[in-house]
Amino acid sequence: MNSRERVIAALEFSGPDRVPIMHRTLPGAFRVHGEGLQALYHRYPSDVMLSPTLRAPFAFPRRVGGGVRTGFSIDQWGCQWRETTDDYLGQVVDHPLSDWNALDDYVWPDPAAGSESLDEMTAVMQADGHQHYFMAAAGTIMHQMTFLRGFENTLLDLADGREEIAFVRDRIADFVLKRIALWTAAGADGILIEDDWGTQQALLIRPDMWREVFKPTYRRLVEAIHDGGAYAHFHTDGSTLAIIPDLVEIEFDELNPQVWVMDIQELSRQFAGKVCFRADLDRQQVLPHGTPIDVAEHVRVTHAAFGSAKGGYIGYGQIGPDVPLVNAEAMLRSLTTLHLEP
Repeated sequence: MNSRERVIAALEFSGPDRVPIMHRTLPGAFRVHGEGLQALYHRYPSDVMLSPTLRAPFAFPRRVGGGVRTGFSIDQWGCQWRETTDDYLGQVVDHPLSDWNALDDYVWPDPAAGSESLDEMTAVMQADGHQHYFMAAAGTIMHQMTFLRGFENTLLDLADGREEIAFVRDRIADFVLKRIALWTAAGADGILIEDDWGTQQALLIRPDMWREVFKPTYRRLVEAIHDGGAYAHFHTDGSTLAIIPDLVEIEFDELNPQVWVMDIQELSRQFAGKVCFRADLDRQQVLPHGTPIDVAEHVRVTHAAFGSAKGGYIGYGQIGPDVPLVNAEAMLRSLTTLHLEP
């Protein structure tokens, strides 16, 4: 069973030969661990092929003309980012639609700009013989709304039911739908949608508002992904238990929630066997601060909550600059040697 077949078997609950894994690395981890991390990844390769440029799922460039990695940069939406380190995404400090008076003259970006990313994926896929699973990131909805409008403004607009924020949501969704079409036409196996919907305690907005305002949009995206012949993946951080039933209902094939800020046994009880989990290992406590023995046990418990011999689990844990290399090794070794209980 090659890597692509292994991931698909986990997604479809058709019996992978072992738990597939996907690497996730913050740039600072390569700076801290250097060749040691590279050697570790060589010993435990990712079943999901990552962009050699991004070391993450294939994605269109965010900045206009590339931009700088630290300092200030402007993205294709006209949002100004401040980035003080290459370890994290950065923060939008100037929002082009912070004043609704700017909406009429706002120039919406071209979804096809940056198509060299498609060429990169095509070249890597050809060299690989498509032995690995190729995942591409198509974009966000809520995040992009807050980047354009500002976080507080967006929440107030949603609470007020402003027509303008619904218009912006739909224009962003149209953009993402075009990106989905580009990636699926290029042969991507899976399409990733990302929106962090939770604080550490609860959903950012009322669940009924989420269902009214956002669920139909996500449904459109999932349908487009499936129509393009790909699998639909969704990443969301925070405590999002309130909407996971909805994400399952609209048929995301894989969910990547921050399971360890929620009741993992309740998540298991409700959703194990119903959707594949790329269950985010605890990057706040266990991975950076635990021992290798702690990490191995954490992997075992997390897999037991969601995985079985049929599949339903993709091994995944973020390696940041604060994660000791011995813990990264314990995680990967444990993931690739899990016993698949029936």
